[in-house]
Amino acid sequence: MPDTPAPSPDGVPRPLVVAGGWAWRLLAIGLAVLALGTVLTRLAVVVLPLLVALIITTIAVPPARALERRGVPRAGAAGIVVLGSLAVLVLLVVAIAPSFADQVAELTPTVRTGFDNFLDLLAQFGFDDVRLQELVDQVREQASGSSSAIISGVAGGLAVAAQGVAGLALLIVLVFFLVKDGVQIVDWMIARTPTAQRELLVAMGRRAWQALAGYVRGTALVALIDAVFIGIGLAILGVTLVLPLSLLVFLGAFIPVVGAFIAGLLAVLVALADGGLVTALIALAVVVGVQQLEGNVLQPMIMRRAIALHPVVVLLALAAGASLAGIVGAFLSLPVAAVAAAVGNEVRLRSAATLSAAEGQGTDPADPAPA
Repeated sequence: MPDTPAPSPDGVPRPLVVAGGWAWRLLAIGLAVLALGTVLTRLAVVVLPLLVALIITTIAVPPARALERRGVPRAGAAGIVVLGSLAVLVLLVVAIAPSFADQVAELTPTVRTGFDNFLDLLAQFGFDDVRLQELVDQVREQASGSSSAIISGVAGGLAVAAQGVAGLALLIVLVFFLVKDGVQIVDWMIARTPTAQRELLVAMGRRAWQALAGYVRGTALVALIDAVFIGIGLAILGVTLVLPLSLLVFLGAFIPVVGAFIAGLLAVLVALADGGLVTALIALAVVVGVQQLEGNVLQPMIMRRAIALHPVVVLLALAAGASLAGIVGAFLSLPVAAVAAAVGNEVRLRSAATLSAAEGQGTDPADPAPA
């Protein structure tokens, strides 16, 4: 006869006691996460620049350290990298802004024309064109009906723009000080950690930094390759608006799954409006081919050490980030998930090593160490 778990002293079945213990612990963890999320949401104007600054810092630190090795003072190296990169970015924007603005102005009507052509193709293949037109009219009516709300929200938009400018200034200052004093900041935090936990904290921080740096560099490289190859393909096909479409492909690569799909869809719609069905099909083949090359070859080669997350985890992180903070949340969700996974993996490995060592010595890892 199989053994049954003994009830607790008060007569409550043991499985119910265990389930209750897990329930209140999970409830406490959930409440703590909810409280932390509420605080971070209220402090978004500070938290978001800090997170983006950490991401940018992973790119800015290596050249700054290279300048230091050449004899440049730390503050000067940080200033050269941060301010120099900002100056180069501003010059690029000033140089390409006129032509880019003209092409972006043409992008919306071109995409609309491509979408109308796509609806015509669906009608030719037997879809109910009346029903399709009704759906399109409903969408357009909702869009036009919301124009008053958009106009009434101009004042709020100006306030958001002011917050954006303040956040950008805070971002630049944070990147400078993180590049300049990052080591001192880390040492300061470690010095205020209990001695017994310092080794674990250092290991967790190293894992988190490696995961974040690897993700950012790998994603930027993959995005650049996508944008270059898709842009070359569109240019060969004679599709207009290559510059804004290539930029959308580059930015879309930082938002997994959804970003690449939307950027590729816009490219195909523009090709359909410019060159017709054959050009659109070739553009679709180019986009799908490049994205398959990215997903099956580039991503495993470049990102295998930076991030090892299951696709389900990626989708859940993306959905959670988008629901919490929109596009910015979707952009930040995967690096945050990569860092969390790397830190959790470090804790798991150390716990397993401690347990194995304790079992090898024949002691209980929960017992206190002898005095």
